[in-house]
Amino acid sequence: MRIFEMSPKHRTPSIRMINLVDILLNLLIFFIASTTFRVMTNEPTAVKLSLPEAKTAEDVGKEQSNHIRITVAPDDTVYLNKERVPIGGLEKALRDAKVRNPNLLLEFSADKSVNYGTVVAIVDAARAAGIRDITAFTKKSVQ
Repeated sequence: MRIFEMSPKHRTPSIRMINLVDILLNLLIFFIASTTFRVMTNEPTAVKLSLPEAKTAEDVGKEQSNHIRITVAPDDTVYLNKERVPIGGLEKALRDAKVRNPNLLLEFSADKSVNYGTVVAIVDAARAAGIRDITAFTKKSVQ
């Protein structure tokens, strides 16, 4: 199969359009098939936070062996490892996690606009569940 076809009169090459259409169709099918599709759920895949700043903020590693993460969205919605949890059920969920892993570390991140009462309720639930190691995520200030 030749891409260029010579016309008998002028001897100028011409491009067969059907070959270009086939290539473009194959590219379109490839891009559609390789795109990841989001499952439509009510829970967000990520919570967008504006973390508070701290001069003594540290970089945290990626090791996740005995960590559990609590995230509080700007609207005071609490997530425990990407699952929405009511504040009233947080202590029980943390107790269950502590039973499964006695050396559990709690990673806590909240938007800077979150109500202070919500933060205190989460810390209180963690202490009641027997979790003493709490890491709060902050953003390093540039000063």
